[in-house]
Amino acid sequence: MAPVKTFGFSFLLKLVCLNPKPQKRAVRERHKPSKSGFDYHRSLRLRIQQIAFEGLSKAQVGIDGSDNEGPERASAKRGLQRFFTWREDNPGLLEACPALTFLSPKGFFKVIFQPDFLSELDGRRTAVHVWNTQQELSSNLVLAALCAVAIRFPPQHRPDDFAALSLQDGRFYRWSDATREHAALGENLLAMLDTQCELARTELGIPAIGPEVPLPIA
Repeated sequence: MAPVKTFGFSFLLKLVCLNPKPQKRAVRERHKPSKSGFDYHRSLRLRIQQIAFEGLSKAQVGIDGSDNEGPERASAKRGLQRFFTWREDNPGLLEACPALTFLSPKGFFKVIFQPDFLSELDGRRTAVHVWNTQQELSSNLVLAALCAVAIRFPPQHRPDDFAALSLQDGRFYRWSDATREHAALGENLLAMLDTQCELARTELGIPAIGPEVPLPIA
């Protein structure tokens, strides 16, 4: 038996917003063995948390450095600049928030939702995930993905709201804006990705998954 793949929330957003053919290709590539390189997205999240919790300045996180850099580093720098702009508009206290990991309905992949910080916005304690991938997001699909997270978060630790902050265009997506239709769409998206993962495993000759079963939805 081979373990299931774990998708970060940014990768989940990327997948659900892709067209069918590139989506299938992305799922298949994720199931192939790969060598780990430098993760600029992880580096960006670390810098954002240092800004949020340690009060680092633009100079301290390297924003004021040279612009003669590769595309990934330049993208991370632009993201940090936009995060500072967002903080100017939302200067409240930021706190850490626990992550949520859940199994897909058929058990072919896991999702980890790791909020970058918790902030009180409009009177709601909101767990915010930062997005900085150069791909256009669909509002309906992002809200659907946030619904899939929110309904699985343990009630005793659940924030009042969940959100995704796009550092590409400054848009802010809130679970509290979602409808029942978004919640149903979220479950359909997970089921569809289960099918894609099952197909990828079959095509690549990956052994059957283990006996894990999804936890009940809260």
